Amino acid sequence: MTDSPLPLRDLSEPTPGRPRLAPAVTAVVVTLGSTRYLPATLRAVGAQDLVPARVLVVDAGPRADEDVPLLARGAFAALGAAAPEIVALHVPGARTFGDAVRRALGDVAPPSLVARPEREADRTWLWLLHDDSAPESPALSELLRAVEHAPSVAVAGVKQRTWTEPSRLLEVGVRTSRSGRRMTGIEDSEVDQGQHDGREDVLGVGIAGALVRRDVWDELDGPDPALGPFGDGLDLSRRARLAGHRVVVVPSAVVRHAQATYAGLRGLERPGADVDVDADGDGLADDADPRRSFAARRRALLHQRLVTAPLPLVPVVALLALAAGLVRALVRIATKEPMLAGTELTAPVSALLHPAAVVRARRLGRATRRLPRRALRPLQATWRDVWDEWRDRRLAGAEVRRTWRAPSELELRELAALATRRRVGLGALVVLLVAATTFGLGALAGPAASGAALVGPALVQASADLGGLTHAALARWVTGGLGDAGPADPLLAVLVPLTALLGGELARAVAAVLLGSLVLAGLGAWFAAGAATRSVGTRLWAAGVWASAPALLLAVGDGRLGAVLVHAMLPWVALGVARAVGVQRRDSVLSGLATAQREPDEPVTGEDGLDARPTAAPRADAPRASAGDTDALLPGPPDGSAAEEEDVETTRPRGALPPRAPADAPEGSDGSDRAAWSPAAEPLDEDVETTRPRRALPEAAARAGRRATASVPAAAAVAPSHEHVSAATVGPPPSTGSFAAAAGAALALLVVVAGAPALLLPSALVLLVVAVSAPRARGRVVLVLVPSLVVLGPLLVEAAGRGAAGWRLLAADPGPALAVERTAAWEQLLGVPAPATGLVPGLLPEVVRGPWPYLLGGAVLLTALLALLRGAPAARAVRVAWLAAAAGLATAVAGGLVQVAAADGAAVLPWAGTAVSFAGAGLLAAAVLGADGISARLARSTFGWRQPAVAVLATVLGAVPVLSLASWAWQAREGDAVRLATLDRPVVPAVGQQSQARPAASRVLTLTDDADGVLTWQLLRDDGAQLVEVAASTTTRTLRGPVDAPSLAEPDDATAEVQDVVARLAGATSGDVSADLAALAVADVLVPAVAAQPATGTPVDAEEQAALERGRADLVARLDATAGLERITENPAGAIWRVQPSAATPGATPVEVVQSWARVLADGDDPAGGVAVASNGNAVDARVEAGSGDRLLVLAERADPGWRATLDGRPLRAVTDGWRQTFELGEDGGRLVVAHRDPDRTPWLVAQGVVLLLTVLFALPLRRRKAGRR
Repeated sequence: MTDSPLPLRDLSEPTPGRPRLAPAVTAVVVTLGSTRYLPATLRAVGAQDLVPARVLVVDAGPRADEDVPLLARGAFAALGAAAPEIVALHVPGARTFGDAVRRALGDVAPPSLVARPEREADRTWLWLLHDDSAPESPALSELLRAVEHAPSVAVAGVKQRTWTEPSRLLEVGVRTSRSGRRMTGIEDSEVDQGQHDGREDVLGVGIAGALVRRDVWDELDGPDPALGPFGDGLDLSRRARLAGHRVVVVPSAVVRHAQATYAGLRGLERPGADVDVDADGDGLADDADPRRSFAARRRALLHQRLVTAPLPLVPVVALLALAAGLVRALVRIATKEPMLAGTELTAPVSALLHPAAVVRARRLGRATRRLPRRALRPLQATWRDVWDEWRDRRLAGAEVRRTWRAPSELELRELAALATRRRVGLGALVVLLVAATTFGLGALAGPAASGAALVGPALVQASADLGGLTHAALARWVTGGLGDAGPADPLLAVLVPLTALLGGELARAVAAVLLGSLVLAGLGAWFAAGAATRSVGTRLWAAGVWASAPALLLAVGDGRLGAVLVHAMLPWVALGVARAVGVQRRDSVLSGLATAQREPDEPVTGEDGLDARPTAAPRADAPRASAGDTDALLPGPPDGSAAEEEDVETTRPRGALPPRAPADAPEGSDGSDRAAWSPAAEPLDEDVETTRPRRALPEAAARAGRRATASVPAAAAVAPSHEHVSAATVGPPPSTGSFAAAAGAALALLVVVAGAPALLLPSALVLLVVAVSAPRARGRVVLVLVPSLVVLGPLLVEAAGRGAAGWRLLAADPGPALAVERTAAWEQLLGVPAPATGLVPGLLPEVVRGPWPYLLGGAVLLTALLALLRGAPAARAVRVAWLAAAAGLATAVAGGLVQVAAADGAAVLPWAGTAVSFAGAGLLAAAVLGADGISARLARSTFGWRQPAVAVLATVLGAVPVLSLASWAWQAREGDAVRLATLDRPVVPAVGQQSQARPAASRVLTLTDDADGVLTWQLLRDDGAQLVEVAASTTTRTLRGPVDAPSLAEPDDATAEVQDVVARLAGATSGDVSADLAALAVADVLVPAVAAQPATGTPVDAEEQAALERGRADLVARLDATAGLERITENPAGAIWRVQPSAATPGATPVEVVQSWARVLADGDDPAGGVAVASNGNAVDARVEAGSGDRLLVLAERADPGWRATLDGRPLRAVTDGWRQTFELGEDGGRLVVAHRDPDRTPWLVAQGVVLLLTVLFALPLRRRKAGRR
């Protein structure tokens, strides 16, 4: 910190042609060849009020550029003999700005620059400039004035403004938080009005334009080379501060900085391209994208944190960097920035993989440090400062968006009218559906809300908690009966989040889906129809039709959970795909000022040289703008006009220019930030867009904006015109589609295919056709399939491994197999998948009862056929909808050829309702597209037969869904349309449930004698059959042979053993059955009461009831006479017997049997004996005592290679012992752990978890951050 007695400036008065010189200043301009910015920067240096005595132009490009010396000499040619000493140097291989300066000054600089006396070197200054940093004429003079009377100043920075818009600020000094967060205190695009000119002492300054004392530069050895081009000024300033020097900013010294490296503009120079166009006037070139440099900036920041952290905290900082990288990557995915998400993960790893650079930087900083780190704290930002700046940015962004959205009074009135109509319509729909649900299912809602389980012909109990459901969904072992290997139904996985939201009880989730099915289906159809039409009436009709579809009502009546979810989620798939492609309809409000702007006299010329102004039209329902390659899918009337008064496109005054987007406006999904943003991206009310005159911009930006405006097709939007009054030149920019909508569609499709795997093929077909029709959205549309393919992967692999029989697995429905009569193909086309007599009120005359179930489907089919007459641009959308209908109908017909499982000794076919719902969705979509805009088309034609005919047809079409819902509600209340019931008492008495619990985890054998004398049995691990214990992968194994003509599969050894024991019980055998039952881990035998048997929903007449009572009484008598069974009690749940060995002779001691699921046996012992091992019925984690001899661990479960057992961490060898899973235990004791672990499960779980997490994050409705400065 020595003062310089020599003047820093030439204090003599300048003479004409001779500028004043700064003899102690060497300007160093570093460039990468002859860039587009270099000439302006060199000219700015030559135009200084105080010219540096020496100018060193350093070319750091890989090859010497001959233009650099010419540009350097040419910039100072006007100074003549008074020009400074100019040296152009080439330093190939320089990695950073600091490296280039060091090499130029030390290694290759001529002697005139380095051979200075030591004391003179202490008094010289380096003026450091990038090739894209052009100083204003007083810059150097102001810097020298600031340092010549402040000997403690070693680094003096400048005020930086933007290159394209010099009135906007970049920075006036920099400070950081203690964690290294960089803060400038300047908002994006902030105009310089001198509001920050009071700053002086700062923590850091930008290196571009900085004046650095030469001795300090040499002492610090320049910036840390590991930082690259980012953070070097802050690093140099920070180390200068710790070395005992001052760092100041001189606001009166101004430099225009293009930040070409930061903005990713390097290498974008193309012939004829202007990378400096800034049409929006925000100071950042339109081609700029700071995301291109994000990886280097993030690595530099993490490196700097490792360097500046106290040594004991370096490991903590490293771990936090890795953890923060993961969190930040997830946030980037949620904000639709997947490319940056990868950078967030790799940047910490990259920084940590260069420990030598960190060690070198810390050593250099320690060598020059004279002050403690706490000396920097007054200049650092506090956590409150960080919070305040973040809050201010958020509030400012919200205010900008609010200003953009703020409608005028005329717009407010129109918006209020639109909102009122829509809310009234939606409210009426909800009231209708809730009323129908309450009237039809109200008797079930109360018990279900109090915890009673819903059961039905296709629905078993769902009493599992969240943990049990999750375990069953992820396991590759189905626990029903004696267990079997196979993937669980994907339906269980999609029920996990809903169960978690409803308190962790699966029964609540099942009840919510079934009892709320009509409301869920109607709401989904309402919102999906909004993508095809903005007519409230048409949307109401579509929602009513979808909620009253026979496919849904029949599925609800049987308790087909998967089919109900399919029907409820199909509209959301359609809506998501439409939004992903960007073809959804939107409400638009015409600004009152749009028709008040007079047409400019001069023509607006487009890129093709033609007049780009639109021709004024006399109607407000003029053609819409094309949406790139997705316009063919855009719904619209056949003549290209707008559909209704609601569908009028937005318009803007002619010649108006686009204003600046908000700082956090969403970016286009195609990666083009500014071009994709528009107020339409953030609708006011659902899908409402407003238009208002655009703000004026600076002249240069206005010219560029006028060119961009004129490039929009003239047919984009036309508004009502009057004489000499023109409509707008530009409507809303075409939508580029939504990645979030594609992710939402993917999640909805996942639910659909989980409820009906057979729909994967038609869904894939339709999506591929949509992708071909919309090339720009092809990637988003194809990605809709990915989560479904990954989640269904184990099921698809299992199906492929079975060969032709795998079609059974894909066609089977989740849940228990249920025989049902199928309808003909023409009936399925009309939306009826099964006989629907239960939906027809008995009060109707016979002539009406026959066609009643087909009226709704006939109305939809008729409207869909008429939609085929629509012209472009709706024609292609209608054809895609018809393709979906055809694919669904083909799936339904093909399903009738595949017999999937055995039920009651006969092969059953899959439920056709899911495929019929798929076909119905396509027909309804076509119908809505056909009905869109009908009122506007009728209004344009003279009054005739069309208007009354359409009115009558609309009345009939509107009445059909209402009557269908009313008839279903009546029939459901009478018990004909709904065969669901609630269980208000346990299926297994408490004494049986006691045996099923830990530690024994025994089973209960239920026996039921039907009216025909057929005895059926079931092994229960819980209070009745459970949804988590059933899977299509196991039920489909009951058939073998061709899929269209199968035969019943022979029972395996395990099933044969159970059947043998049941036969002995049915025949009242004289032998003791306790050992046989105990070997199956059966502790109790239950004969349910007739009234307590699981509800089938089928009415039982008095004669059948008497037959069931007689059969049950006979079975009870036989069991009472069976040795090895001891009746415990009989209650409303039924009669129950405890498995209890009987004495061989009177007075003898009975032989003990072990009824535990897991037991330890001596080699050769009876499987019914041994020592019980505590378990939970599907796994063991308990201690076993040491024993003698060769011992075996036997599970009452089917053997499978996936079973694993360890004793104190030592794997046990599996051995063959019949059908039971058996391990060699040996003599040792210790902690025994047994579980089923499929080795192929882990990769699938990882893939499914990653894909689902990414999909959920993409689906979050978060805006992509604008690529602005930070």
